[in-house]
Amino acid sequence: MLDLHAHVLPALDDGARDLAEALAMLRAAAADGTKVLCATPHAFGPLYDVDRARAEAAVEALRAAAAAAGIAIDLRLGGEVWYRTDLDALARAGRLPTFSPAAAPAGRRYVLIEFPPTHVPPEASEVLFNLRLEGVTPVIAHPERNPSFWHRPADAVALRAQGALLQVTAGALTGAFRDDARACAKALAKAGAIDLLASDCHHADRRPPGLASARKVLEKWAGRAAAERATETLPAALLAGAALPGAA
Repeated sequence: MLDLHAHVLPALDDGARDLAEALAMLRAAAADGTKVLCATPHAFGPLYDVDRARAEAAVEALRAAAAAAGIAIDLRLGGEVWYRTDLDALARAGRLPTFSPAAAPAGRRYVLIEFPPTHVPPEASEVLFNLRLEGVTPVIAHPERNPSFWHRPADAVALRAQGALLQVTAGALTGAFRDDARACAKALAKAGAIDLLASDCHHADRRPPGLASARKVLEKWAGRAAAERATETLPAALLAGAALPGAA
């Protein structure tokens, strides 16, 4: 499995507090069956804005420490970008921490976008459309945990129909968050709208890594093909900067 949303870089944001915890998280992810894990430190946020150079240095150091500790996991680097109205300008300036570099074989770029936890701004559809005009596909982080979608999951599906991708948190399927989040996640699963299943892990104990249990739930709700797509096929395409499976 591939996990494309994880806060494992030590002491950079609200994720792993130190190297020991970061290694414990990687070890747990590997034991759970995760082969590739993408570190996604917060960027452009009101609380955390991790500089790209600092993130790159941190991921290289963590890779080396994981190898020395015998942890078999492929660690990649992305970012979780706080929603703002000038995402298209950031894309033009090459400042968005996309999952794959612009020089990827197919030249396709995808970036994880986080809405404010209280609501989805009314102009979001237009902002995400403008981002796509710059050749960057938005991946909406944990829509099932946003109150704007709890009773209107169709609104998240509508953003997906306009070209965004939806990343749902594993813990929402297994009951780690409130019932509203689980109900929304189930509605998205039933609609065939869960593109990525990711842990959004923050610590070794609270909100730990791991996709296996949630993948089983997704398979129950939406079928084996949907679970495989969300944890293997589609995340691999994003990291490769390739076209989505089945797309032109």
